[in-house]
Formats: sequence, structure tokens, C-alpha cells
Amino acid sequence: MNNKAKKETAHLHRGLKIWVSGIFLSLALFLGNYLVFQNLIQKPLIPNISLDYHVGKVASSPLSFPVTTLSYNDLEEFKKREHIRTLVFKNFKGISLKERAKLFEVIYNKSLEMGIDPYLTLSIIATESSFRRKAISWAGAYGLMQVKMIAAEEVAAELGIPCEGKETLFDPVVNITFGLRYLAKLKKRFGNMSDALTAYNYGPQYVVSCLRNDKKLPDKYVKKIERNLRRYGLNSAEFIGFDNQA
Repeated sequence: MNNKAKKETAHLHRGLKIWVSGIFLSLALFLGNYLVFQNLIQKPLIPNISLDYHVGKVASSPLSFPVTTLSYNDLEEFKKREHIRTLVFKNFKGISLKERAKLFEVIYNKSLEMGIDPYLTLSIIATESSFRRKAISWAGAYGLMQVKMIAAEEVAAELGIPCEGKETLFDPVVNITFGLRYLAKLKKRFGNMSDALTAYNYGPQYVVSCLRNDKKLPDKYVKKIERNLRRYGLNSAEFIGFDNQA
């Protein structure tokens, strides 16, 4: 075999060696990828979330979380809260959304704190001031719930809050706090909300005088409250905390 033939044969062997090596490398890469893929399928990166939907049970899992179940009463309370929020935002005009949000929280939370239904609080505000926080009556009552100074000073002394005249009562938070506290005291004193509302409007001494002399209490103010309750879609005859509870 001459030199030229030898060189061609050697070149052919080298090419065949490279080709075989390439095949083995490709097979190795394919096999490696296959094994990795199989491993991922058998052991997923994200573990399965397994939930047991029986009440009060959740299956143990690294990503399991507690399931909260809402009762019918919870849903009704949520609907009521959001309805009251809507009424506040709709009726308090001329003030910022931030102030309306604050007023809603005060009306809702302070009412519950005093044992008074928030719908009733809203109805009193509508009746007393038509949602005007700087309203003043001919009888000297101020603010949203038309609190008189003598009642404000009495409540302020109990709560340890300074009362500096009408400007204090023009503060919506203070006014609602004072008004609800005073109404709660009247309800406790007279035993029912209807008489308490009459005393809130006419004065407690007038109600005491009527009851002492078996005189029928005026119902004009209470009827106004009832009309506002009906405007909010409530049946005042069945309104909880109105006439049915002492």
C-alpha cells in the first residue's frame, strides 16, 4: 500500500471514530435527559395539595391551609355591614371618601359597642340632621345626632373627654359617640327603645312626667325613625333592638 492509500485509510478511520463517538455521546445525552424527565414525573417539584372537604378537617400537606366555613349568620352580618357602608357613602355628601369611610366605621362600631343597631343610628342621624354634621336646631342641639349641651357635658364627664362647646359637637366622631352613649343610657333607664327615643327627642323629664301621670307619649318622632327604617328596606315592626328588646 503506497503512502497515499495509507493516508486515505487513516483519514477514514479517524472519521469513523468521530462518527461512532458522536453516536455514543448522543445516546448518553438522550439517556440522561430521559432519566431526568422520569425523575421529575415521579417526584414533582411542587407537592400535591390534598384537601379533605369534610367540615373542620384538612389533610396534612406541606402546602395545606385551614378552611374557614362561614355560617348563615356570618353572611347576613356581612351583607348588613356592606349595606350600611353603602348608605353612609350615599348619604354623606360634600365630604371626602376617606372621611365617609371613617364615619362608617364610627357609626357601625360605636353602635355595636353601645348595644344599638347601626341601622337605628343611621335613621336617627337622617331624622335629626339629614346627615349635616354642622346642623343646629332651634332648641340648641348640635351636629349629626343633634346632641344638646347638657347631655354632652354629662356624657363627657363620664368618659373623661373635654367638651368645649358646639365645636366639640361638630366633630362627627365625638357627636356620634356622645349621642349613642346618651341613647344607651336612656334605653337602660326606660327599659325599651321606643320610650328612650322619645326621651332623646323630648327630654327624659317630659317622658317621666307622662309615664307618672299615665299620659300617652307622643309618637311623632318615633314614626319618623320608623319611616327612615322602611326607606332602608327594613320592617320596623320586626326591627331587632327597636321595640322588641328592653
